[in-house]
Amino acid sequence: MKTNLLRRRFLSLLPAAGASLWLPGCEEETGQAPVGTPAKVLVLGGGLAGLTAAYELMKKGIEVKLLEAQAEVGGRVRTLRRGFDGGQYAELGAVRIPNVHNHTLGYAVELGLELIEFTPGEPLYYLKGKRFKHVEGAPWPLDVTPAEQAKGLGAMFDYAGPALGEIGSIADGTFPTAAALMKYDPITMTELFTQAGATEDWLRLMRADGGTIGDRISALAALGEFSLLGGWNKTSAIRGGNDQIPAGLALKLGDRVLLERVVKRIEHSSAGVKVYADHKGSSESFEATHLVIAIPFTLLRKVEIVPEFPADKMRAIREMGLLNAARAYVQTGTRFWEAEGLGGLNMVKTDTGVERVWDFSNIQDGPTGMLMAYLQGDNADAFAALPADQRRGELLGWIEPIFPEIKAETAAFHEHVWAEDPWAGGGWTALPPDQFWAFAVSRRVEGRVHFAGEHTSHEFGWMQGAIESGKRAVAEIAGA
Repeated sequence: MKTNLLRRRFLSLLPAAGASLWLPGCEEETGQAPVGTPAKVLVLGGGLAGLTAAYELMKKGIEVKLLEAQAEVGGRVRTLRRGFDGGQYAELGAVRIPNVHNHTLGYAVELGLELIEFTPGEPLYYLKGKRFKHVEGAPWPLDVTPAEQAKGLGAMFDYAGPALGEIGSIADGTFPTAAALMKYDPITMTELFTQAGATEDWLRLMRADGGTIGDRISALAALGEFSLLGGWNKTSAIRGGNDQIPAGLALKLGDRVLLERVVKRIEHSSAGVKVYADHKGSSESFEATHLVIAIPFTLLRKVEIVPEFPADKMRAIREMGLLNAARAYVQTGTRFWEAEGLGGLNMVKTDTGVERVWDFSNIQDGPTGMLMAYLQGDNADAFAALPADQRRGELLGWIEPIFPEIKAETAAFHEHVWAEDPWAGGGWTALPPDQFWAFAVSRRVEGRVHFAGEHTSHEFGWMQGAIESGKRAVAEIAGA
């Protein structure tokens, strides 16, 4: 509960999110193509960004086809239902919908989906081999400064607050300022904290709370995303699984969605575009006036592009990667942790290889529990390096010092490493230092070719960012 209050206080320092963003019901839905719009659009990728682009084009009366390489849509919004007792499920990809994510919430309403809120609970810490709950006012068992000791995670206000005032505003187009680009893009978020005076043990606490992404991400990129989260004080999910959002969009698109089409070659010119794809061993081609590429650059770099885009775009395609992330779900016979008053997302915060353990149970029916180990960056890489048949034992071994009963309680287990997924190549975008230029280039229109995906959005790593990028691509096409 304390962490949620700290997060709300931190976010209260930020501008209100969505001041100039889309609101449900405000878009044009005539069903007829406006004068001057293209006759036909092709969308590559059946993740949330591509589905959004295709759906919004359809609503405008523009002819559209979507090509998806896999046998189902959804991309990195993926719900696993098999293998668990009592109808419970796991989110291998996107889990959370903050109350400030208007695009995602808007689609939930439009598709008639039910939201269910995650309930908070007391967190448990496991740091430097010590298991403890922190009581307000009690000392932290860490080697930190007096200010860090007094403020705990709240010291982030001192460390990051000044920088947030320097970066400009995404809403009014002033982000990033030239000074902020020079100052904050070359360093990680962890380095920003360190330069501001953070101790190593405070960073240990920060990683336990927010994950290890700060060790890899550009401070500028992280600050930009933070600036869009003002007002976040509730977190929800779609009851029954978040994959109902992409599935609902695909249902509305009907036969405009073509599955198992693996794109091999893109040809583009001032006259239009032509795409070649393999379908179950046969080659197919598709022509259109405009193209929306809504697949990660980790996949696009495998596609032949004729002629190549400008040199900076091709470099961005080659170099922009995705942060590795791993999810491991442990279904338990009981929700034994509730006896200690524990619960909520980010329930267990550690400095070990398991990183964080979330309680994914309260949005699910039945008496059994569902825990999710959430590993990023180096921890995800280390987990991925384990032989597949050893991962369950190792992960449960990491949890055992925190919950000695975990092995006896385990009823089912499933893990997914996103870097091993052939249709993703990683979890989500986390721009490393000195790569903000690539983000700016990634979303630039190239003639009749437009780009969408969370990697082209300031709200990277969220369903919100994917949807926003798809809507942006449609606006570019409709205004062409």
